Amino acid sequence: MNEADLITLLKGNPDFTKVTEASLGALISSGEIQELDGGVEIIREKEAGQRIWVLIEGELEILVNGTLVNRITSPGEVVGQISAVSLTPATATVRMAKAGKCLAISHRALHEVMKSSPQLAESILRSMAKYLERR
Repeated sequence: MNEADLITLLKGNPDFTKVTEASLGALISSGEIQELDGGVEIIREKEAGQRIWVLIEGELEILVNGTLVNRITSPGEVVGQISAVSLTPATATVRMAKAGKCLAISHRALHEVMKSSPQLAESILRSMAKYLERR
C-alpha cells in the first residue's frame, strides 16, 4: 500500500476529513507499516504508549482487565492515541485478532507532525474525545 492509498484510507475516517493531504502524508511517512500475526499485543493496558496504530488490514480486539470490550474492523481506525499523546499508561490492551497490517507511528513523530498541523492535532484530539465518550 503506497502513501496515496494510506491517505485515502485515513480520509475515510471521519476524524481526518478536515486534515490536508500534506499533513496526512507527513504523518504516514513518519510511520512504518508492520505485518502482525494474530494474537500480537500492540498496546498493553497500564503500560505507557509509545505509538499510535492505524489499522490497514485485519481486526483488532480491545480488552480491559482481560475482558473483550470492542472489536475494530474498519481500516483507517486509530488506536493508542490517548497514551501516545499524553504519555500516560494505556487504558486497554489492543491485540490483533488475526494476521493483518497496521501503520505504527511513534509518539515523537506524532508530536512533531501535530506541531506543524493544527488540523491533525484537532483530529487526534477529536478521536480521543470520541473514545472517552464511549467509556
